[in-house]
Amino acid sequence: MGDVIDRCPTGVVGFDKLCNGGFVRNSDNLIVGGPGSGKSTFLLQFLWNGVTQFSENGLYCSFEPDIVETLNDGMAHGWDFSKLSEEGKIKFMRFSPQTGIDELTKELTSIIAQNHVRRICFDPISVLALNLSDGGKIRETIFELSSLMKRFKVTTVFVDESLEGEMGMTQDGEWTKTDILRFLSDSVSVFYESGVAGIGDRAVRIAKMRRTAHERKAVGMKIGDGGIEVLESQVGPASVVTAE
Repeated sequence: MGDVIDRCPTGVVGFDKLCNGGFVRNSDNLIVGGPGSGKSTFLLQFLWNGVTQFSENGLYCSFEPDIVETLNDGMAHGWDFSKLSEEGKIKFMRFSPQTGIDELTKELTSIIAQNHVRRICFDPISVLALNLSDGGKIRETIFELSSLMKRFKVTTVFVDESLEGEMGMTQDGEWTKTDILRFLSDSVSVFYESGVAGIGDRAVRIAKMRRTAHERKAVGMKIGDGGIEVLESQVGPASVVTAE
């Protein structure tokens, strides 16, 4: 089908081929996966490619205690963010899990406007939810954050951790605290820490992507010196889902 929808290409080798050229521009997108599945690497690659290939400034928002470790992970793939950060092209911000939505809104509004941010990543959104014991408050906060990103007209990627790596379901069949993101997000991609697709040491599956005819089955991927590479799909046209 002809794709006339404006896309935000990730630049991740092979990924954009699965979804007609990348994420829908100005959309909210969710990455779900367990430890070691490549989630954070994908975010860094998305932001790095945004600046170096597509001239789009980025913002990395972390709820983890140490951003330095994240920057070191980028260096392992040859992505030296220090110069880009100094130039205001990619900013890294660390928020405490106790940060309220009002403070988040204020800080994000300022930095997005000052740095002309077009791509934003939140890693991991589940840490923010850990500090909110009330389910209703968790959903309200995530809804407000998602709505804020929509108003900014940026392309957003959220990360949610899942031991099963499958749509936020825990081993006992219960939903995780951040299940609302599965419904709010325009796309959900599941990252696997094992090569369930038969090739590659890891795999990725796009569970949904609105307004997109995308590959539906798991596809092998690997993480090398240059970052993530999604391998050629070994499945036929029947596995492609039409635009939602």
